[in-house]
Amino acid sequence: MSEDTKPCPFCGNVGGVSVVEGDTYRWRVAQCNECGARAPDVRMVTIGAGTKEEWEAKAKERALFEWNSRA
Repeated sequence: MSEDTKPCPFCGNVGGVSVVEGDTYRWRVAQCNECGARAPDVRMVTIGAGTKEEWEAKAKERALFEWNSRA
């Protein structure tokens, strides 16, 4: 977990948030490593300019942004 990642709003875990595959291979979601709480899914770009690694990095960044943007 980066220093800029907020703790889990449900269990208070500050030990980790992982970005995992969402409902399908095109979706990513930030999830608490302790209780499994999840932020909204974000869609990974899978077409156009860039490489798979770049698309994956951008999706991870967006998923963590969603984790930190909660009310």
